Amino acid sequence: MLFHLLLISTCSLFVGEADGRVTWNRTTLESFQAEVELMWNRTDLTLGSQDCPGGYTLVGTKCLMFVTFAAEPYQEARFFCHTVRGELAAITTATDLKILVDYIHANGFFGRTFWLDGTLVEDYIWLTSSGKFVPMSTPFWGTFEYTQLPDNVDWNEYCLSLSSDYFFYFNDLPCYTTTNFICEATIQNEAASAALAPFGPSAVGGRVACPMLFVEVGGLCMMFVTWAEETWYEAWQTCAGASSDLLAITDIEVLRALYIFIEGNNFYEHTFWLGGSDIENEWTWVYTTGEPVPMGTPFWGLTDMSAPSQEPNGGTSENCLAIGGFYNFRDYSCGSRFNPLCVYTG
Repeated sequence: MLFHLLLISTCSLFVGEADGRVTWNRTTLESFQAEVELMWNRTDLTLGSQDCPGGYTLVGTKCLMFVTFAAEPYQEARFFCHTVRGELAAITTATDLKILVDYIHANGFFGRTFWLDGTLVEDYIWLTSSGKFVPMSTPFWGTFEYTQLPDNVDWNEYCLSLSSDYFFYFNDLPCYTTTNFICEATIQNEAASAALAPFGPSAVGGRVACPMLFVEVGGLCMMFVTWAEETWYEAWQTCAGASSDLLAITDIEVLRALYIFIEGNNFYEHTFWLGGSDIENEWTWVYTTGEPVPMGTPFWGLTDMSAPSQEPNGGTSENCLAIGGFYNFRDYSCGSRFNPLCVYTG
């Protein structure tokens, strides 16, 4: 039944070449039927009927449809979303990105690229279709050792994508590229949206009173020891001497707030130690607090733009966690000398 509703809702796609868009013919659409029905079978229709329109799944606080059964250029993808009462999905918070990437991994959408809602309107300014700014830099866009996307290759990459090639960080692509896409519809149950709002430091309102030498960043009191470069062990001891610990970041909104603070205060030439390591057990990263270090996107940076891979990649020679450059997570030798970044523990 839902498949037939989709056919009806998309009939407008086959009625000519209005406003320059490439049209689909009925034979092409019918070839999608098996894949469409598979997608619908995987959708939680009970949940959808309560919080989201039919065919959409509640992912975090968003009603999303993952269109893996069709690949379209950017404008045609938008048009498809309009026919199913939606728009391309707009990702404007770090929490939304984290939830989306986790869902993509949990549902096996590997090897795919998805259009998202966002276009380049002038140099370094990206907007969604509703006029909201697309967030730039960390932790949204793919980050390599010495450069960060978007790179606008050949001056024709004006549309926003989420690509498995870049470990599902934001990337810019030519708008004529044909790829899968994610539609977003308005959530029908506002109470559910409020109930699913993030908790933790990203949800804390108001200012935090911090002791001398500490400043409030993302709801935490941090000390940026820019006057000393130390090994990881020395940095840990420095923090302990100031009633603090090396910073443990488990909330992606804290990483975003930290990046904005560092850029705003001209600390971008510094590399800072965090409290994470895999010293005790290789590939098992934990903080000095005992909390696990979150892995993957959108925390860890990328390497080798020509054949991207993701940190940590240093093996037994790089067992300690730091942030520098564009301030994604990276592994370094524990004997490297960087600035301690402490969080007040009282």
